[in-house]
Amino acid sequence: MMEDRLFNKAYDYIKDKIDSNCWPPGTKITEQLISEALFMSRTPIRTALLLLEEEGLVKSIPYKGYIVAEKKISNEGLLERLELIAGLVMNYLQYLKENDIALDYEEFEKILERQVEYLSYRDATGYFTNEYRLFEMFIAESDNQFLKKVILTTARDIHGTYSDNSDLMDEERYQSEAQLLALYQEVSLCIRDKDYDKMGEYILFFFETLKDSNDSLAQ
Repeated sequence: MMEDRLFNKAYDYIKDKIDSNCWPPGTKITEQLISEALFMSRTPIRTALLLLEEEGLVKSIPYKGYIVAEKKISNEGLLERLELIAGLVMNYLQYLKENDIALDYEEFEKILERQVEYLSYRDATGYFTNEYRLFEMFIAESDNQFLKKVILTTARDIHGTYSDNSDLMDEERYQSEAQLLALYQEVSLCIRDKDYDKMGEYILFFFETLKDSNDSLAQ
């Protein structure tokens, strides 16, 4: 039926925009623009949005319409992603070592100093935003765009779950982040010394720490 074809077309269009991150979390979804892009009425678009809301991909805001929902990462999905990233990071460290590439130690230290301050004040928003900058800084020398995308996308997804179920005022969460911060500080020393073998050991431990705490990191 024509209605089914239009619904499927609208659903696939919106979902593809979300999955490809063309529409990141928080993006306002404008029915009129979709209608013009697909040459259809708004009715199948609204039906598609209702299903996408049930699937957790979009969220309706009273009197404002729909926005792209924050992505939730499952325990299984998080573990699989961490396994992938660990392998990619080890290859990245080998690349740095073989090509005698130095990371920007001073810049990493500046970001890390702010990280310590945010944690001491238990400022969750500042802490997790700054942590994302640490990741950006760490992979800045990579020429592997897939590595960059998967690391930063995973960090964004995990931080999205933090905003819902985590608060640095919680002592257990605070201690968990303090442990990870101590690892960042060890990694910083390795950056200073260009000791990529030792850095690899700390980073593998970092991933194991994340895996051990996956119940609180993922939903």
